[in-house]
Amino acid sequence: MNAQNTKEFYSADQAAEHAAEWCKRNPAWRRICDIPNHSVFYKTYDEIPKRERAYWDENGGEECWREFGTAGSKVPTGFISGKGEFFDHVLKVPLHHNMMMVFRVGRRWRP
Repeated sequence: MNAQNTKEFYSADQAAEHAAEWCKRNPAWRRICDIPNHSVFYKTYDEIPKRERAYWDENGGEECWREFGTAGSKVPTGFISGKGEFFDHVLKVPLHHNMMMVFRVGRRWRP
């Protein structure tokens, strides 16, 4: 799942603009920068699976999990590239395309 180098470059500003346009066409989605408190979309320590929490409890607890662990998203996420394309995983975005993260916060979605 490595990003490919297409030898194209798109700026972060282009990604932000394309993401704004994409979200207008897909009203169930919002750009990360348009959500005041996007941290509510991520799992907390108490919400991670018991097996994973047991591992962290033996290796430094919640403090270490916050530093080194990963908090999965509770909602679908995606990435809009500077070229205007949607990707469902950050590693699928081509190198040098820059990107803007989007969260699905509603029910309607048109690909």
